[in-house]
Amino acid sequence: MLRFVGAYIIVTGRDSGFFEAESRRLVPVAGPLEGRVAFVTGGGGGLAEGICASLAADGASVAAVDVSREKAERVAELAEANGASAVALEVDVSDRSSVEAAVADVARELGGVDILVNNAAVYPRRAWTEIEEEEWDRVMAVNLKGYFLCARAVYPYMKERGRGNIVNVASITFFVGWTLLLDYVASKGGIVGFTRTLSREVGPDNINVNAIAPGAFPTDAEKIHPDQEGYNRWVLEQQSIKRRGTPEDIGNLVAFLASDASSFISGQTIGIDGGWMMR
Repeated sequence: MLRFVGAYIIVTGRDSGFFEAESRRLVPVAGPLEGRVAFVTGGGGGLAEGICASLAADGASVAAVDVSREKAERVAELAEANGASAVALEVDVSDRSSVEAAVADVARELGGVDILVNNAAVYPRRAWTEIEEEEWDRVMAVNLKGYFLCARAVYPYMKERGRGNIVNVASITFFVGWTLLLDYVASKGGIVGFTRTLSREVGPDNINVNAIAPGAFPTDAEKIHPDQEGYNRWVLEQQSIKRRGTPEDIGNLVAFLASDASSFISGQTIGIDGGWMMR
């Protein structure tokens, strides 16, 4: 008799003899991402905890990539707790040489790159008339150019393997038009266009490209809002589902889009916001 328990099958049977005794053994079951390697940017943030944990739980090896090595190491340790091989790297995704070196290191250490999760972002909050040119350039460099640089760096490895999955993290703010976040929202709109066009570019190479558009999640990103209690109440009022989203919710969707179960989905932006924006 077979019975599934987590990532294992319990195989039960009966031993022959004067007394019959039931024997049991655990047989590991390969997860849907077994043997694949994921490169996750913004790998030290709150959403990355859920993303890396879910990818690891499904069998992938994980590289947590962040501008802060300390934060990336914390998330990599969480992935290892789910039984995955994991590494942490300090990388500036807006710098081409930094990105290319990191991808090469991951490919050498973990055996290639099959999954890219573009999650890195900066999000200053201020009136649009107060945004300095340097800030605008930095937001675009991290939030949009960084996605391009990472996709270019992993592409040869995916093409060589004959498959790949790229998941770009956009935002509900693009569909709402969020005040006091003009540069951030503009960059997230760019990600939607980037996702659609890249999907057409690399589709012939059997590489799927999709975006997710998270709603409001209780991570460090929310600290930019001065009234936390009031903001929490307001978010719940907007959502159809009356609970706050979790990094695990994000991780579950990303893991699906990184798997063969989503092999006929590409160029899409999928909302994950508790029933906030319906389009």
